[in-house]
Amino acid sequence: MSLRFLFIITVVLCTILSCSSSNQTTQQSPPDHHTAQNALDWQGTYSGILPCASCSGIETEITLNNDQTYVLTQEYLDKQNVFTSKGKFTWQNNNIQLEDSASKDSKIIFKVEEGRLRKLDTQGNQIEGAMADNYILFKSGNFEIENTKWVLSEINGNIIKGKSETHYLIFHSKERRLEAKANCNSLSFNYKIRNQQELRVNQGMSTLMACPDTTELSLAKALNKSIKINRDADILSFYGKDQQVLIKCVKSQE
Repeated sequence: MSLRFLFIITVVLCTILSCSSSNQTTQQSPPDHHTAQNALDWQGTYSGILPCASCSGIETEITLNNDQTYVLTQEYLDKQNVFTSKGKFTWQNNNIQLEDSASKDSKIIFKVEEGRLRKLDTQGNQIEGAMADNYILFKSGNFEIENTKWVLSEINGNIIKGKSETHYLIFHSKERRLEAKANCNSLSFNYKIRNQQELRVNQGMSTLMACPDTTELSLAKALNKSIKINRDADILSFYGKDQQVLIKCVKSQE
């Protein structure tokens, strides 16, 4: 009886271990549902200059909308030819394809990456080699500069001795609004940043308090003349057409 009892116990234990092992073998990791479509803030406008076989480059701007429609503008430099197209795009994993480029030789496919689009070849493959980085369009704006308070330190070569509460700039990315102050009045401008450094500031508005100096007037004029920005560590510089530094700011420590 004892041998029979031991045999039954052994069979039961083997069955339990076998089932446990089988469950562990067949259990699979849950699928990764994080794709560019649902994990990245892909909506917006992207721009850059793409390579061109018969010209010096194709200045390209594409806007991707929430409803999966797009507007694409392509300017062939040197030839002054501008083409604009509108339509819908479809998702293919982390890539998007413009629907009106369906023929084999004219497919336009982009890989959606953080803050940029990478143009792929007509087969959906990434372009390799020395020219690889030239096929990237950057999203309008610059997350390293926007939504941060920058304290004014210099305007047109003149040192500004102000506080972070009274002499500052903030690029508000969601509204595309540049908030500024250079003593007493609050200034507000619409702005656009392309290719992370190209800057366009439109004429702004201001409150109407009488200020003791002309610093804010100098700031407004310098902003309207600025066409480029560059961040070097905690210093933000604004440049005019002649590459002259118009404004310098220091990142606020608040």
